[in-house]
Amino acid sequence: MRKFLKIILLFFISISVFSQGVCDLTAGVEKGGFDFDGPSAVCIGEKVKIKNTSGVTDVKYIYGYKGEAASRLPSIPATTDTEWPFLAAGEYLILQYGKKNGKDMYFCRVATVRKNTEPVFSYSDCNNNQIEIAISNVPANNFDYYTIDWGDGSALEKVNPTQLPYKKTKGLTTPRTITVNGVFATASSCQSSSSKTIPYRDPRVPGFTGYDTPNAPNIKQVILKEADEAILTINGSYDPAGYNLFMTERGTPYSKVPTKRNVLPGDISIPIPDTTKSYCFYLTRNNTCGYEESAEICTVILSDVQPSDSYSQKIIWEEYPKEMSHETASPNYGLFMNSTTKLMKEEDDVPAAEKVISGGVYVDNVNCRNKYCYRIKTETSGQMYYYKFSGTSISKQMCLDREDFHPPAITDALVSVNAANASEITFTDNSSWQLKKDKFILYRNNGTAFTEVKTSPTISTITDTGVDNSQQSNCYKIAYLDECGSTSALSPPFCTVLLTEGNKNELVWTAPSPFADTGVQVYEVESLDENTGAPSREVSLSGTQLNYSPDLSKFQEEARYRIKIIAPDKNESYSNIYVIPLSIKILLPDIFTPNNDNFNDNLEVKGTFRRIANFELQIYNRWGNPVFTSDDPLKTWDGNFQGSNAPVDTYTYKIYAKLTDGTEVNKTGKFLLMR
Repeated sequence: MRKFLKIILLFFISISVFSQGVCDLTAGVEKGGFDFDGPSAVCIGEKVKIKNTSGVTDVKYIYGYKGEAASRLPSIPATTDTEWPFLAAGEYLILQYGKKNGKDMYFCRVATVRKNTEPVFSYSDCNNNQIEIAISNVPANNFDYYTIDWGDGSALEKVNPTQLPYKKTKGLTTPRTITVNGVFATASSCQSSSSKTIPYRDPRVPGFTGYDTPNAPNIKQVILKEADEAILTINGSYDPAGYNLFMTERGTPYSKVPTKRNVLPGDISIPIPDTTKSYCFYLTRNNTCGYEESAEICTVILSDVQPSDSYSQKIIWEEYPKEMSHETASPNYGLFMNSTTKLMKEEDDVPAAEKVISGGVYVDNVNCRNKYCYRIKTETSGQMYYYKFSGTSISKQMCLDREDFHPPAITDALVSVNAANASEITFTDNSSWQLKKDKFILYRNNGTAFTEVKTSPTISTITDTGVDNSQQSNCYKIAYLDECGSTSALSPPFCTVLLTEGNKNELVWTAPSPFADTGVQVYEVESLDENTGAPSREVSLSGTQLNYSPDLSKFQEEARYRIKIIAPDKNESYSNIYVIPLSIKILLPDIFTPNNDNFNDNLEVKGTFRRIANFELQIYNRWGNPVFTSDDPLKTWDGNFQGSNAPVDTYTYKIYAKLTDGTEVNKTGKFLLMR
């Protein structure tokens, strides 16, 4: 191509892959199906006929579907008819949709509508003295046979369908008029095709800016899909040998081995190793005229869409390369490229007008309650040797629904156990998120997941009364809902410390931190006064020690303890109070002397009584007769029986006590009454 002139014209341009909408859906939907009941290529006014093979009868069809989102289908005119006449030439996407197995069902196929009997073919000229004709073997070429008039006075050349794809080169000078016709054996509504004149080309003409041949050879469009693939729309020659397609990661040299061979005009799918990186493509072909090469086109990378504030969000993308990397040809050949970047936007599935942008970052004004989807489109144009080219590259779609977006989490939160063994959660909003917070949300672990338990409209202490922290440790997370409907990421977990007893009279407690943002620096073991409940520190332990054996000698009835937990930033939390019950003491003297000398005149029970729920004392004389009974451990016996002094003698007693924890105590003994 560097030494000759060439022009290729493609008469039918394939439908845009970008406009396939629900046609590409696979997850959560069912696939329908229909066949063409006759040709898929018809003439203007002739009906396209289809046969439903979906297995579902209640289906609808959109003849000329333009890729609208599923949510918009109810507003688009549809029909149950399986025959449809198109009134203008072109390629039309037919959408079949309905319900199948309880799911949405979609299926798409393309129909071609002709305005004349011109088949799908390409032609080219080389050095103004050779002409090449190539007729494609595509569904649109459904003629009974084809004729070629070379414009040299020779007889019409007939080509049968079995010969497709067909290519022939003749040594003919230009300018020259060539006519290629498709012929139906029976009458058709298609008009006769017009002839094509191949002009004489001369790049030496002053002001030459390239031949206007946008379809040859050219990668007209590249669309990066969500399924790690790129869809390339190829324009060019229908030479049966096809093109060699080369691909490389942007910024790295091309391999000399093609990525794909025998590439023909139309849409092809190419796997993309990493859709976060840009990849570039170009085409080459050897033919009887020599060598030809397309301009390069690269995938566009939309890197991120992120909220800026309640009224805007930031779109970030990689700028398109300024020059092609696969050619180092002399500027004398006329090698240059221009590019324009546009933002494609949908708001709640409704497309907006495209907007020219630049710089790699764009801030879009939005209504934060709506859903937005974006693509970056780069349109390129320029001159590749003697030929003009143009192409479009479209990024993957990236959507931002504020309900699916999670602002940064709160991390400043702690939980402490109050006197009723409920959880007191204290937090501050240190999230750095500037939007107004509509509410704060408390989550508790239910054993399998964190679920919402309470909300607060303001920053405050939240009390969770639905737990008993003396029975188990409870873990929490905190989050917030902002004014745009986004729920933040959950905070790190923070848990109540459960204090229990391990080995006999050994205090043990749980390890998870009650602080969301830190671990534990110090555990302080506190004892509570038996009478006043006032706490006093017994010992300070490291944040890794989880047990302690206390000295219980200062307690009489029960030892009450709690753990004070201190964070590195000096925040404090408390565990539940744990009670170690002590053995009760119930004593009666061996002798008592009711002689009114004000010393040992009454028999009284000695010991600790706070934990006694039920009590009974019985005193018997030597014949087994009761002389005194009492259900109050504080009641004394003055030595009288039936109004008289009980005689000096040895007496027997029985004591029964039932404690608050259900323990029963039985004690018997004897004492001497003297006067």
